[in-house]
Amino acid sequence: MASSKHIPARDLLANGLASGLAIALLLSPRLVPPCAGTMPMRCHWTFEVEWLLAISVLVVAGALWIVRRADARRVIGAMLGWFGLLVVAVTQPWVVGLCGHSEMACHRTAHWLWLWAVCLVAVGLTIAVRAHVDRNVVVPIHDSWESSKTPPPLGAA
Repeated sequence: MASSKHIPARDLLANGLASGLAIALLLSPRLVPPCAGTMPMRCHWTFEVEWLLAISVLVVAGALWIVRRADARRVIGAMLGWFGLLVVAVTQPWVVGLCGHSEMACHRTAHWLWLWAVCLVAVGLTIAVRAHVDRNVVVPIHDSWESSKTPPPLGAA
């Protein structure tokens, strides 16, 4: 039986990718700055929301390093995918949006965020699907408990 402290290599890769994407979402607006005007424009508020989403992704991705159960990893993977969709949605005009001119710097920053968000959706869905497939492979916490509980014979009072 596998030790509970052992993390499979594919889980390490998924955890690292999710954490790296969270950091990329956090740093992209700093490395590729959006509009630097004196008056806050629409994109300013978009990137404020994006920053909060990036912090949330970082917390959820950090949870991957703690949990081992398949059902919890499935939920975390789905949450990461959902956050990736939210990152893209916030930049759309029906949510918060970006500046009207496509030549502005905020559009270049948004393209980087979209790239990270699409990767985050892919990683999140992969984590969720792998956890769903591997749900019977995870070492049960009380393996001996299941074998010791046998149902009473039929007709026994």
